[in-house]
Amino acid sequence: MAIEIGSNPSIGVNDAGNSKRTETDKQKQTSNEQTPTTSTNTDSVRLTQSGKQLSELASRIDNIPSVDSDKVDAIKKAIANGDYEIDAERIASKLTNFESLLP
Repeated sequence: MAIEIGSNPSIGVNDAGNSKRTETDKQKQTSNEQTPTTSTNTDSVRLTQSGKQLSELASRIDNIPSVDSDKVDAIKKAIANGDYEIDAERIASKLTNFESLLP
């Protein structure tokens, strides 16, 4: 496989066969070096009123128990007394509605 030395215009070859940068590469590097990379600005965050409200609601939700213990106790008591009635038609209807939503 032959290598064509003059095929890439951005790379030149000196007499010793070592690659060297062309003038355009040197100019690009010089312009990049002159660009300052440090910044004296500091970051800051300011919440809007709606952001504050969302944060407050999120903390309220975190404090709400995920299970309504009073309702669970009432159902347990009704089952123990034999007073809890099961509506089979309602359960069947809810199951078929749920299944219709599945892909």
